[in-house]
Amino acid sequence: MKISKLALILVGVNGLIIAFLSRELYSVQREMQLRAVANSINQSLFRLEDDIKDVLSSKRQEQVQAVLDRASAINNAIDIVSISRDGNVIDFSSSRSLQGKLIKNDYYPISKILHGLVMDHILQYKSDFHYFEGTEKHNVQMLVRINNDYVFGELDKAAITYGISVFLIFSFISVFIFTLVQRFLVNPLEKLTQHAHAKSEENSRYFVDELTELDLTLTNSFKSMMEQQKALKSSLEETQYLDAILRTVAEINQLLISAKNTDELIVQSVDQLAAHQGYGLCWIGLEKEGVIILQAVSNKTANKQEIPNIPIQNAVVENNPILQAFSSDTTMIVNHIETLEPIDTWIEIGQKNHFGSFIALPLRSSIHENSFGVLGLYSFNPNGFEPKEVAMLEELAGDIGFAISSFQKRKELEHHLTTDTVTGLPNRVLLVDDLAQCSAATLAIINLDRFNDFNDVYGVAIGDSVLSVYANWLLLKTKSIQNASLYKLSGDEYAILFNNCREITRCKKFMEDLIFETSHELFIVKDIEMTLSITVGMATGVERIIEHATAALKRAKIAHQPLEVHTASLTKVEHENNISRYKNIKEAIEESRVVPFFQPIVDNKSGQIVKYEALIRIINKDETIMSPIAFLDISKKTRLYGQLTKIMIEKTFEKLKVSRHPISINLSTEDLLNADLADYIEKLIHTYHIGQKVIFEILESEGIDNYNEVRAFVERFKSLGCRFAIDDFGAGYSNFDHLLKLNIDTLKIDGSLIKILSHDVNARLFVQHISDFTHKIGIETVAEFVANEAIAQQVKEIGIDCSQGYYFYEPSADLITE
Repeated sequence: MKISKLALILVGVNGLIIAFLSRELYSVQREMQLRAVANSINQSLFRLEDDIKDVLSSKRQEQVQAVLDRASAINNAIDIVSISRDGNVIDFSSSRSLQGKLIKNDYYPISKILHGLVMDHILQYKSDFHYFEGTEKHNVQMLVRINNDYVFGELDKAAITYGISVFLIFSFISVFIFTLVQRFLVNPLEKLTQHAHAKSEENSRYFVDELTELDLTLTNSFKSMMEQQKALKSSLEETQYLDAILRTVAEINQLLISAKNTDELIVQSVDQLAAHQGYGLCWIGLEKEGVIILQAVSNKTANKQEIPNIPIQNAVVENNPILQAFSSDTTMIVNHIETLEPIDTWIEIGQKNHFGSFIALPLRSSIHENSFGVLGLYSFNPNGFEPKEVAMLEELAGDIGFAISSFQKRKELEHHLTTDTVTGLPNRVLLVDDLAQCSAATLAIINLDRFNDFNDVYGVAIGDSVLSVYANWLLLKTKSIQNASLYKLSGDEYAILFNNCREITRCKKFMEDLIFETSHELFIVKDIEMTLSITVGMATGVERIIEHATAALKRAKIAHQPLEVHTASLTKVEHENNISRYKNIKEAIEESRVVPFFQPIVDNKSGQIVKYEALIRIINKDETIMSPIAFLDISKKTRLYGQLTKIMIEKTFEKLKVSRHPISINLSTEDLLNADLADYIEKLIHTYHIGQKVIFEILESEGIDNYNEVRAFVERFKSLGCRFAIDDFGAGYSNFDHLLKLNIDTLKIDGSLIKILSHDVNARLFVQHISDFTHKIGIETVAEFVANEAIAQQVKEIGIDCSQGYYFYEPSADLITE
């Protein structure tokens, strides 16, 4: 908006303000005049009341009319005055025509005459008073009518004249001020504006010195502004270019989060990067077996066939930015591709597509790791890449490298969690997942008979080879039957899942043939000829099918039968066996033959005992020792388990009173959720003052459903100084959530992984991941089942803190005195 228009607008606004003020002044003047009239009427009526009282009191009623006539003549604001002695009929009036008439109209109280005149324009008022004739009191009502022409005619004229006068005076002053502003301010400012628009370097002088200085400043500043304009334009173009790159980087970072696998991440990353207007072709190559193999190419002008794989070994690194970036872990940039000799494919592609420059960025999982690939990118700009642009691309390459590495590690971890390390078969985790998808199934659990004998005679390495050879043999057999899947469970057990098999007879026949063929097959392991036999437990259905098949396998073992099928009800023999075992356990409890055995746990650095694990045993009457596998299951079913737990806690705590080292005791999920047991344990800890030496081991393979209650147990006893460990981690339902949610102090890695460390690379890698992860979050690690020196050495090299196993100490009824 021009200043002249602004000045006119201000004049218009000023006029409105003047008009508003004039109107307000008119209102004020009018009110003042009405207030004066109201006061004048009040005074006249006050005197009139006194005169009428005198006349009526002296019984000179004939003079009332004269008094009323005189009142109208004295005050021009009063038009008619009337008197009524009964309040209904007018007895006297300055208007003769009203005498004897009834009072018809409403009259406003005379005390409110000012409000009536100013606010409501009321013309009729009344006043009540009284007089005495002797001692007799008489009431009188005086009625007054205001002269409308005088009050609201003449007075309005005077007020309007006053308002108009004020308006004219203020208007004159405003016009005078506007003229001065127009002459000495508006016109010079318009001239200054014209100079600025015309880019004139001519100076002018003005009445106001500051305007002269402003004109000179504008003239001098204009030259520098023109020079800065070019720089700002260049900077804007650079900013827009970098902003587009930043947006591309942000989109790719979002992709890194949402991508489902490595292939999707790589393909969409190169496509997104090449979509930037300044870039042409983008590709990613990953190293594999000494060769950089192209994984994805973005542009239609080139494909994987046009860009060959690049050998790394024995290759000439000089003048090859791709190999230089890979080998030196640094970014390499080549400008002006059009001037280079086409000695390599990457140069030919750049010249063919008229690209200006090329950048090779190493892909690494972190700045501390070596490159495992290269990101190649062509730009249309022959002068290369801006420093800020290079920094953003390097950060993006780092993010892509980290994401690719994470996918690969996650894939490896998923493989280890779902695959048996010895046989390569799917493990229990996948079996549980597959069962969840079945509507009807038959499950057979296979156990190799006397497998421990192979380990004892030939060693663990040969034992693992037996498991692997038999797994391959089973795999060939299961391929002959439709919808059958083979799994490797823990130890020496396998499982075959017959999906959608509703008739167990057909599946049973297959397993009977398998039992027969196994016993008649000659297996050769490491040039050793072996014969094997198996025991099978089968169950059908979906719910608790693994538990039912396991129970059938146990019954087959006890009955020395090659195959047992789970049925809904226990057989008479099973009842008798269970009753017998229940009786033995109950007698052992009553006769105090339930005892803890203690196996030391040693520090891998010092070799010294740092703590013990308490293991439950039953001493039979013939002084033989009964393993937990023979009595824990039946104890849980017959409600003796709680008594066994209490006995173990009591006897272990008795040992803790004299032990110099902490002792860990196993608790099942059932124990953790038992409020009465928790109260009992807390009472004993307070009694013996042993909180700092108590470690509770939670069996990881049982699974944990109610984290809130378990976490409450952990927090309750941690407040007493107790510590907690996860037992058998790596077997069954391995879950890192246990470590993060339960505030665990120690992680005990399952023996199924530890015992194969010396000869299984995958097992070492998986255990290394577990060890690195737990150390980063401050959790101690213990290796279970350390059976020989080779395993012990592997455990130390991985960095596991402590070890437990027969290589060091066997379980004993007494604590070892060092």
